[in-house]
Amino acid sequence: MATGIKQQCSRRYTALLRVYIGMLAFISLCAAVVLGMEGVKAGAFVLAGVFMLLCVAAAAVPLRSGRVSYTRTGGCLRIEKGLFLRRMLVVNRSDIRYSELSNGPVERRLGVCTVTFFTGGGKVRLRGLRVEDGRRLHYLFGGGAAE
Repeated sequence: MATGIKQQCSRRYTALLRVYIGMLAFISLCAAVVLGMEGVKAGAFVLAGVFMLLCVAAAAVPLRSGRVSYTRTGGCLRIEKGLFLRRMLVVNRSDIRYSELSNGPVERRLGVCTVTFFTGGGKVRLRGLRVEDGRRLHYLFGGGAAE
């Protein structure tokens, strides 16, 4: 029986990813123009291709990050990821050694955070969560005090 939290990653997180990709696309387009003006046509062509790939990636961001969901079920955390190939990960509360709640300046401005669970098998990251959901997960599964 699912209780408490059933959520998808924040739409603000997709906006943040689009901003990052947009900045990279702008830089690659500027570099392509400069190389084209210098006469280095092959380099300009490659950077123009990088620009086009980044534009496609910016359009596909919601497809990828919008497909991450998590559900707290009893003493487990079920995480589903993937666009075409769905991957489900189940983490028991007893397997989690500790958790970490982090967010940078841009993430704080957008009201999103990242929760990282450290288990015996490695790290499990949930990016782009609303801060209140991140704090709740950190408290419920990391054993920390409510912040």
